[in-house]
Amino acid sequence: MVAAHASTTRGQVSPPVWRILLHSSVFGLALSVADLLFSFYLVSLGYTSATVGLFSTLSRAAGMLLGIPLGMMIDRIGPQKSILIGLAVYGVGWTIILQFTSLWVMIPLQFLIGGAYILTSTAVTPLLAGVTRDDQRATIFGWNASATLVVGLAGSALGGILPSLAAGAINVGPQDTAAYRLALTVVIVLSVIAMLPVIRRMPMLSGDRHIDASPVPTALLPMRTLARLGFAGLLLGLGGGAFLPFQNLYFRSVFGMSDAAVGVVLAWASLSMGVGGLLGAPVARRLGLRRAGALLRLGVAPAMLLMLVPSLITASIGFFLRGLFVAASFPLNDALVMRATPLRQRGISVSMTSVLWAGGWAGAAWASGLIQEHWGFTPVIIFTTGAYLLSAVAIFTLPIPDQD
Repeated sequence: MVAAHASTTRGQVSPPVWRILLHSSVFGLALSVADLLFSFYLVSLGYTSATVGLFSTLSRAAGMLLGIPLGMMIDRIGPQKSILIGLAVYGVGWTIILQFTSLWVMIPLQFLIGGAYILTSTAVTPLLAGVTRDDQRATIFGWNASATLVVGLAGSALGGILPSLAAGAINVGPQDTAAYRLALTVVIVLSVIAMLPVIRRMPMLSGDRHIDASPVPTALLPMRTLARLGFAGLLLGLGGGAFLPFQNLYFRSVFGMSDAAVGVVLAWASLSMGVGGLLGAPVARRLGLRRAGALLRLGVAPAMLLMLVPSLITASIGFFLRGLFVAASFPLNDALVMRATPLRQRGISVSMTSVLWAGGWAGAAWASGLIQEHWGFTPVIIFTTGAYLLSAVAIFTLPIPDQD
């Protein structure tokens, strides 16, 4: 890692941070379009909710199986190079998967796309940690979460109208497979654009006490400690995987909404997550990272329960608040974990959290798809509520001193 003079002072943000935030915004736009349209694309091919859950499970299973090796790769070659490699593989994976309709071909490609996503998203946290100080991270990590998520407002709205635009361009129906396939090529273009802000080399700050608000740990942590630091990620993955792969199908099947209307609801929820990313740091300044992270995560539970009410307005409010509290809490958890992790283990620490998160997401998504076919969304929402409650407890009991 290249040491650089700490030209930033408290409250100032270095140019590399802005470049990372721009990358996160563009990549977040690609993710939001893909999340909205790919499940519709699978349904247009004749597949069911169980298959949608299977594909969501595959991408997270890739993170679960490859997470530790990818974390070691990040620590070895650096997070910036890792992001570029991840984006390149992500774009190539989408280019190929849209050429086939057979599950036997699409399944390994989805696994590849999932691994590329995990590599890209995992490497951002140690890269940001390397160009910021401990006292800045709650704010900067929140900005990064907001940059990634608030563009979902545009991405979901764009994704909602892209099939209609594509359908008009090639003279097919708006729910035709060809329309979804053409619309999803936007994901490939955006993954290429997301590479541009992070191509130029970024100097890293050192971890000395005079730069950071608190000294960076130097003793390497055992794997069991890294796993404990990532346990809240497992529970977050369980809650997210059970519902989020099916969020668009939930609104379409329960309330009979059109694709464009679903896009508007998801865009509204993306706005809430963007706002939530900015909310965490002010709360943390008053309560400390640990208490703020736990209380904000706790707020997700009643928000999910609102989605059991058979009213579109009430369910939409619950969906909005879910995104707000999740986005406000997870940057604080990341900042806590970075505080406790030595520089040489930041890649593997974030990847351990990603592995546990992906494992939880994969198992929950697979089970949720099967459950929905027999009992609908009610048991899924109840399970998700419990997972978020337990994740709040996990954050509150993290073995990290609250130094705020």
